[in-house]
Amino acid sequence: MASTIQVVLNEDVKKLGFRGETVNVRRGYFRNFLRPRGLADFASKARLKVAGSRMEKLVMRKEQVKAQAQEVLDKLTGLKVKIAGKMTEAGKLYGSITEDQVLKALTDAAKVELEKSNLRMDHFKDLGTHKVVVHLGEGLEAEVAVEVVAEK
Repeated sequence: MASTIQVVLNEDVKKLGFRGETVNVRRGYFRNFLRPRGLADFASKARLKVAGSRMEKLVMRKEQVKAQAQEVLDKLTGLKVKIAGKMTEAGKLYGSITEDQVLKALTDAAKVELEKSNLRMDHFKDLGTHKVVVHLGEGLEAEVAVEVVAEK
């Protein structure tokens, strides 16, 4: 039977925990994987105290980031932007409307800075109104309407 030990994580480890957390792991996993890579240390009293203060700071930082993200989502909720695209003789778009074009339209309309990774969308290849989901974190999403019109 493998015994477990308590360790403090120095970095985020997938499927195990986040930096500063105290977790129980098997000795071999700690000895062969976590410790050689500097991902964790033994959970001594001093390290537990440091980890506790780190966690408090981390929680405060996450709260601030979440509040800022919520302000951005409040600006975006219910927003509708128009993007003009060049049309063929048959009434189809020459190309497609991409994330870059949507980002520019959202920045102009709402005065917010976003990245491509924040958008959940397909490239739009026809006229009409399309939905774009702006994702800023877990549980922080807003839906924006993008209307694609013919360029004059």
